[in-house]
Amino acid sequence: MDVTTACKRSAIHNLRIDVGGPDAGSASDGIEEGLAMPHALLAASDLVIGESVIVARILGDNRQNRVRTFVVPSSGESVEARGSLGYFLSEGDLVCVISETRLDAVGQRLHRSGDLHIVDYGIVPGKGFRDGTLKHERLGRPDEVRQTAPDQSLLRDSLMPRLMLNSLITNLVVNDTNEDCLLGSAEIPGVLMDQVGMTRHTMVTVFNASAGGCTDTYAVPMPPGVVMTTGAMAGFAPLGTQVHVASYVLADRNHAASIVRTDGNEAISS
Repeated sequence: MDVTTACKRSAIHNLRIDVGGPDAGSASDGIEEGLAMPHALLAASDLVIGESVIVARILGDNRQNRVRTFVVPSSGESVEARGSLGYFLSEGDLVCVISETRLDAVGQRLHRSGDLHIVDYGIVPGKGFRDGTLKHERLGRPDEVRQTAPDQSLLRDSLMPRLMLNSLITNLVVNDTNEDCLLGSAEIPGVLMDQVGMTRHTMVTVFNASAGGCTDTYAVPMPPGVVMTTGAMAGFAPLGTQVHVASYVLADRNHAASIVRTDGNEAISS
């Protein structure tokens, strides 16, 4: 078995949130969850739509410090915290955004030698994102300041796979719970799982769109119409909670997620 190491792929520092809070509103593109960023910022930081990121809130405390989400495009120049992320971030908050990869033995060797760079985009607090400084970080060498957005790197693309959104089911509403953890964890109608390519035991992230927060668990198929949380998940998402459920996969920049929107327990579009 090949051993892989988790590694930073790219980062953005001191990014200002323009739209956030529980009442931030719905997205015009129909993606109700995620960190929405302008295309120019995505290009500068070598992020792509659907890529998983860790969002760290600057000045956050030990309990409200960072969460995982995924990148979606914003409709203009604004940076928006959508869905559960809106409970974590408010307008004016500064955050760092970190993407990750998995390096195999060849990738680790080239990273240690400085031949495989990390993309780092720094913004001075109070400045707009277009005034940021782009750097390529290489181990054992000085940081390389770049004047333009990075060209697509074949070496990075081949050796640094992206953690990408693979499937997303939105707007589910929990209509049954059980505190007995023996029954499972996040129970979703099996027909919806089939539509997005989830199988039993797929690891998923559940986003609480009613009160904020996200947590990782595994999916269990249920009969049509049944959206259930059990064990510790019953406390995280009790009856009546609206949730979005996502799974991830290591893939390249062109990977497209399967997305199903629901009316609470049945699909309305995909």
